Parts: sequence; structure tokens; C-alpha cells
Amino acid sequence: MSPATSPAAVSVPGGVLILQSPSTLLPFPTARFPPSGAARPLHATSAASRRLPAAAVRARSALEPVVFSGYSPESEFYKIEAILRPWRVSHVSAGLLEMGIRGVTVSDVRGFGAQGGSTERHGGSEFSEDTFIAKVKMEIVVCREQVEAVIDKIIENARTGEIGDGKIFLIPVSDVVRIRTGERGKEAERMTGGLSDRLSSVVSIS
Repeated sequence: MSPATSPAAVSVPGGVLILQSPSTLLPFPTARFPPSGAARPLHATSAASRRLPAAAVRARSALEPVVFSGYSPESEFYKIEAILRPWRVSHVSAGLLEMGIRGVTVSDVRGFGAQGGSTERHGGSEFSEDTFIAKVKMEIVVCREQVEAVIDKIIENARTGEIGDGKIFLIPVSDVVRIRTGERGKEAERMTGGLSDRLSSVVSIS
């Protein structure tokens, strides 16, 4: 075998030897292997490269569902429990109706958290009644694709920026059953004219 056609040994990082013929030997892309201690370039699938331009984010439809796959434990449905100031409930319920959420349960509750059960603020004035503060618990069961949009809407309409705005709890739901028809799952959770119907009516143009 002549020197022109004899295989050549090419050493690459990691101690691996590659035998190639000189006729097919290509320059090794050393840029992929930066020197020890040098900063490596971000992977193509890193969060920075997946970040959408600001204009693209603003152009997203308000009805587009936001899917977050990090819920634990994972479930097809979730109950959102929100502990709210009583005078903010009408704002929250109106916001939810605007976005198509129609199945909401509210109940009067009493308790205390960071406020310490001592004072409440309303209309710029503080008042105290006893060791527990009157609140309203709002409960909503939605499918996983709607969770983030509902949470964002509650925060948007319930937040005052002061201690006592409340908390939101996310609870997995194993199934939903409609008593009238016996339907289960998404058919039972679906409300006619609700957010699911609005999302299904949006036709994507390819």
C-alpha cells in the first residue's frame, strides 16, 4: 500500500483514534472542542435560543393555551383553589367569564395568613374584628392546558399589592363526572360556549 493510500490515524479528544484514507480525510472541526477551561457555546436547544422575540410574544392570541408540563403529580384535570379578598371576587369572576371560564364555585371562609389575623385593608382603611379574617374561596376545575391562563387571570384581577391578597392552590383531579348525563372526563368538564369551545373554534392556517 502506497503512502498516498495508506490509512491515517487521527487523534480526537477523549483518546479515540479514527483511521481514514487521505483521499477522504477532512479537516477535523476543532471548534466543537474548545480548550480546557474555555466557555462552551450554548446548546442549540437551550432556553436562550428558544426565547421568542418580544413582537412574537405580543402577537400571541389571548385565547392560546399555555401548557406547563412541570405539575407534580401530573393529571389531566386540576382544581384551582383561590383564597381571595371578598371585594375582589366580582373582579376575578368577571375576568374569568370574559376568557370563557364558566364553572366556578365560591364559598365564604375565615382564616389568617401573613396578615396574622389582626387587620384587613379596604378602601384605604384598616379595620379589625377578631382573630380570623373573612375571605372567599373560589374553586375552578379545568383541564391542564387551561391552568396557567386561569391562574394569570386570577392574579391580574385579585392583586392589590398589599399583604392579604390571598393564595392559589393547585390540586390534581383524577376525573370529572357530569351528574345529568353520566359523562366523564373532558366531555363532563367542557362547558358549552366556554374556553374549550373558543379554543377549538380557532383554526390554524398552515
